[in-house]
Formats: sequence, structure tokens, C-alpha cells
Amino acid sequence: MAFKRYLSAWSRHHRSGGFGIHSPYAYRFVRDVWRQRTPYYAYEGIDELVDTIKDSTTRVQRSGMDLISDREAKLLFRVTNFFNPGRILQIGAATGIESVAMMAVNSNSRLHLYDTQLEQNPLAVRVLQSQQGRVECYDDIAMALDEALADEGASTMALVNVPVDEAVLKRLLDNRCVVVLRNVNRDKTMHELFDACCDSMPMGQTYTNGKIAILNPNPKLQREDFLLWL
Repeated sequence: MAFKRYLSAWSRHHRSGGFGIHSPYAYRFVRDVWRQRTPYYAYEGIDELVDTIKDSTTRVQRSGMDLISDREAKLLFRVTNFFNPGRILQIGAATGIESVAMMAVNSNSRLHLYDTQLEQNPLAVRVLQSQQGRVECYDDIAMALDEALADEGASTMALVNVPVDEAVLKRLLDNRCVVVLRNVNRDKTMHELFDACCDSMPMGQTYTNGKIAILNPNPKLQREDFLLWL
């Protein structure tokens, strides 16, 4: 998988500059969201949170946790800012940095967090305390889905940190939810889930650098996949 990313490096870098992208929507998303370099107000807080976790853990400890990079966390913020969902479904708490980054966009947004092992993740629990009152936690994925999709008037975005049943992703995409998949390069199952979603999406666009993937099932968009550089 790493070798394939190496072989595609030039084309991904070229495409990330907007070259060869004919869809106006995709061009705007790639230039203004994916590769945006203008600093946002939330970046300082994201950097501080990532640095705090790095400073308080050893290299061995960090290797055992799903610590997102500051670059990916800022991308999550930009994606959330672009779509501005009223509800966010997160599958897998990771370190909680993702939650903070996404919820920094809109103080009225709510996070529906599904993680059956949350009580065994004290780091994520501590990080999520800063979002107290805006986070609902679940150990039942069906209930989390129902609650996240309950309000038809509010858009929903989903972040998937860990493998989940393909039917869960299908329901999200069928409901026109933007879905972000992480760890596509590190987890074979996540990679297979991404491939399955690409095969089953009738319309819409996907964007990936081989590590993180964004799926936008908007039926108004022609079906296209973009391999990019971050």
C-alpha cells in the first residue's frame, strides 16, 4: 500500500493543485478545503492539544494510541467548516482531538459518539470534557445512527476512526451524509470499506490521499474519485 502511494505521489501532488480537475465543485473543494493554507482561528487550539498529548506521553505510548496528526485534525476542521453539519456522528473516540476539531466550527453542533471501549480510554474522556453538554455517548451503533439521523432538517456528517459494518456506511451515504474515513492506509478493513463505498456510490465524489478519505454522496455531483496530496 505504501509503495502504491509512492508511485502515485507526483500525480497526487499535481491534482491537489487543481490541475486536471474539470468539476467546478471538486476544484473549489480541493483548492479551498483540502489544500487550503490560510490559518483558521481554531488552529492554535488544535496545535496546543496535539502538543500537550505529545509532551505528556512517550513514543511507545503514542504508538499504541490513534493519535491524529495536526495536519489531519486541521483538515477535519476545514471539512466540517465547509459542510457545517448540525449533527456529527463519530465512530471510535481515538484521542478526542478529532471531536474537538470538528465541534470548534459551530457551538450549536452536537456530537453522537459511538465507542464501546470509551471507559477504557481515559485520555479521550479527559479531552472530551471540554465539550461537556454537547456530546452524547453510545455503545449501540444502531441507536447512535438513529439519533444522529433523527432530525431531517439538520445535516449530518460522520467520522469513522475504526472499522464498522458496511451497512452502517451504506445507511449514512443513502442519507446523503458526508463521511470521513481515517486510517485507510493502516487498517486493511478500513481500506476495504473505502473501496466498497466507492463501488456502491451511484453519484457523488470521493477525495483521498491514501490515508484519510472523504466521501460526498451528493446526488447532484457526477461520480468521480480524486487521489490527492495533503
